[in-house]
Amino acid sequence: MLTHRPALYLGLASILLSAPSVLAQTDSRLAVGASVTTRVATSDEAGSGAAVNFEWRIGHAIPGWGPQLSLFSWFDTDVQRPLGAGMIDPGHIRIRPLLAGYGYTWVRRRTAITADLVGGYSLNSFRLDSAALAEYERLLGATAIESEATNAWAIKPEVQVLYDINKRFGLKLNGGYLIARPSLVIRSSLGEVVVPVHADTFLITAGLVYSLF
Repeated sequence: MLTHRPALYLGLASILLSAPSVLAQTDSRLAVGASVTTRVATSDEAGSGAAVNFEWRIGHAIPGWGPQLSLFSWFDTDVQRPLGAGMIDPGHIRIRPLLAGYGYTWVRRRTAITADLVGGYSLNSFRLDSAALAEYERLLGATAIESEATNAWAIKPEVQVLYDINKRFGLKLNGGYLIARPSLVIRSSLGEVVVPVHADTFLITAGLVYSLF
């Protein structure tokens, strides 16, 4: 399915460029929908991929400076860590950043472009998968193994484009760079090990929302 992502983005871009721009931004107060987010990790410690997420939009775009929210840029990423003589994939860490900040918005008829900087706290979780658990037990002789991920501060510079197709449907495109540095905590009969994870990721999102009212 990942091979279709370029076609999806090209299709959305063609809509933005070819649709008539005779109307202004709508006054929708709440719109919800879905989006596809592509992740590109910037280190070997985390994985890249894509996921479908919930999408939303509150209010309509207002030109100038204003507050910004980013609440649903959640994703799972593989973690690669050394063990013994090689690397293993111990499992997936779930990154759930809750971000707020400030930015500037330009409005041109149906299109609103916002550049902002948001930051906040990321609520993270992690659990060793069964294969990694067996490797820890076999190579290290550990028993009673438990694992978790620490929460961490996060920051994300981003650019967002909102385009009203009509009074009900809108496109939402977002590109940003999320900086998140959680740690994995592994406890066992051998003690506790804390392993930092460089989970910084480029995030590119394309979504479609429907105005409820």
